[in-house]
Amino acid sequence: MRTSLLILLLLALLSAPGWGQTDDLKVGLVLSGGGARGYAHIGALQVLEEAGIRVDYIGGTSMGSIVGGLYAAGYRAGQLERMLRQTDIMAELQDVIGRENRTIYEKLYNEHYLLGLSLQNFSLQLPAALSDGQRIRDLFSHWTAGVHTVRDFSRLPTPFLCVGTDLVTGEAILLEEGILADAMRASAALPGVLSPHEMNGHIMTDGGISNNYPAEEIKEKGMDYIIGITVEQDPYDADEINSLDKLLLQIAFFQATRRNIDQYAATNIDLKPELGGFSQLSFESIDDIILAGRRAAEAKLDSLRMIAARQRPAPAQDSISVPSHLNAPIVEIVGNVDLSRRQILSFFKGDLPGRIAWTDFRENLVALFATGRYTNVDYDWEAIPGTEDEVKLTLRLKQSPDFGQQLRVGLHYDQVYRANLLVGLTVNDFIANNSLTTIDLIGGSQFRYRADYRVNRVNGMAFGLRSRLHYSEVDFDLPQNVVGPGGLTFKELNFRFSDLNLEAYWDFLQTTNSFSGVSAEIKRYRSNSEQLLAADTANIYALADAHYFVPQLYFLYDKLSARDFPMRGFSIQAKARAIRQLGTDGAEAGAWAYNADLDFTFFVPITPSFSLGMELTAGGFLDQPSLPYRYYLGSNNRNLMNNFKAFPSLRLGEASGKDLLMGEFFARIRPGQASHYFTLAGRVARLTLDAAIPSSVRRDLLAAGRITYGFDSPLGPIELTYAHGNAGRELYFNLGYWF
Repeated sequence: MRTSLLILLLLALLSAPGWGQTDDLKVGLVLSGGGARGYAHIGALQVLEEAGIRVDYIGGTSMGSIVGGLYAAGYRAGQLERMLRQTDIMAELQDVIGRENRTIYEKLYNEHYLLGLSLQNFSLQLPAALSDGQRIRDLFSHWTAGVHTVRDFSRLPTPFLCVGTDLVTGEAILLEEGILADAMRASAALPGVLSPHEMNGHIMTDGGISNNYPAEEIKEKGMDYIIGITVEQDPYDADEINSLDKLLLQIAFFQATRRNIDQYAATNIDLKPELGGFSQLSFESIDDIILAGRRAAEAKLDSLRMIAARQRPAPAQDSISVPSHLNAPIVEIVGNVDLSRRQILSFFKGDLPGRIAWTDFRENLVALFATGRYTNVDYDWEAIPGTEDEVKLTLRLKQSPDFGQQLRVGLHYDQVYRANLLVGLTVNDFIANNSLTTIDLIGGSQFRYRADYRVNRVNGMAFGLRSRLHYSEVDFDLPQNVVGPGGLTFKELNFRFSDLNLEAYWDFLQTTNSFSGVSAEIKRYRSNSEQLLAADTANIYALADAHYFVPQLYFLYDKLSARDFPMRGFSIQAKARAIRQLGTDGAEAGAWAYNADLDFTFFVPITPSFSLGMELTAGGFLDQPSLPYRYYLGSNNRNLMNNFKAFPSLRLGEASGKDLLMGEFFARIRPGQASHYFTLAGRVARLTLDAAIPSSVRRDLLAAGRITYGFDSPLGPIELTYAHGNAGRELYFNLGYWF
């Protein structure tokens, strides 16, 4: 009986593919698509390496094409794990443009919008996907730079193919030649997440739509044995399909399953990791997903070792690593229409043509992409004969069809300005090349606006015209009662300060984080009080309606990690002004006043979730003060005009004077990786009082402590602050970006 069983077992082994052969066993590897679930491929590959499997051909789709393409390029499983752990894949997929890659102008003026919609000829344009795929393709180019000149994928360290889907015909396109980074990008163009990608004459989307498991294609390459790793997501139950993304995934699942039935039949060992509820976007669960891949392969470890025993050892090959520099003494730019060559190269800060660190090269590409002019900034290079590492770099710029106009919306509420709606329009290249026109209209308790026409030049220079209408309403307690018409007695006066300006400016030096410049401003500044006008007692405090000429020198630097709840970095804002009232009326008329003002903020991270920081403010007048730039303290508002400054525990403008020295020390805690922040702070201020300036608080030394809870919500920052000081206490609530 035992003899019969042994004979049957031997016959079964001999009849299995490859086992009846006496020559070296060729093994093909097939990696399915599955988004973040594809991390399991790495765990399984680790076990295949430990078992001694020599992979002779790799085929992959979508995430399988990414892992498979990198493995074919020469990276080992351990390297892939380290690379992916060090990469924020979700940020790459979404083309997230970090604050460090945005210009100082954008940091100051473009971070208060809730929503932006592209327009073409003032008609709404909806995007084809959440992301243009700029950063992910650039990432692949960096990782595959060591095999960039290999255009036949069968000549990679391990031969490779992957699958894309023709967007027009729905046909599966086998990708076996071209640029490896392009093939990986095209195969992984998940509909709705990454835009389609053009390669080899086809506009392609995710290969999983047409062939998510190319086992037959690998079998046809002469492979004796096929090992497949399947990470496709199981179908949802009916009650789980509660969103558009889940509906699309469910439809894609059934399409892929029908096409994969024959493909599974070509597989000899199919590893299917237990991935439970992990979705295609569970990139944060890399540990558990890699472990699931390991366990699935370890369950077949004996079979894998038997296969490896029928193979000759893999030949030694040079190790591959992510390159640190790109040496490009020759740079060609293709597809550029709007900007000059100098303007394009100015984004690379003088490093191109020349030798540039890959990290800088990638950041500079993102900065160029962030202009919105291009849907993609692709690049290619070829070696320069007779040199060791020099290449000719070709930048291929793909113009954005909807670049030109953008409609933007903002929402905000706080106790000073109440509910406000912002509607903004930006227009690029109006009148002058490389110009930006911005108009923000703000409706609320009173109309406000900001308008700017800016012309950017090379080497960081810019010039333009800007105008703004702003106001502040301040309630002042009176030192003595005022009797109005009919015997009405006023214990408090309400003032409305309004500021309308027109300014010509020149930013003579601009970097990513700073600009320095000069400006000349014409300002109309008004102070109004209906109570004083009604009481006809303007001799108590003079009302003003005057024009001013204000030349100004300014320097701004912002390297904070975030605008609303920074945890690291610092910012500086310094201004020096000369102010002259125009006309003949008023005590200030014809005389010059000189004001300087400095704000400095920094954060020092102690741990990833805990930071200490300090804010310093100093300012004053050289001799006599000028009404528009006197100092007013109060509220927690971050959108204040002229020299109004925040001081929680006081109402807006409740304390005022002509010179100011103020500081705040604070600690900020961010529990875990959540979007919640807690801030504890203490603030002190020394204010030089002026009898001519109305002030409810007649203290020259102010102190207050505050506690703030903040939430970085999709609608913008939400803050609840309680502040208590020696001159008052207040509770503040605000919602949305400050504007």
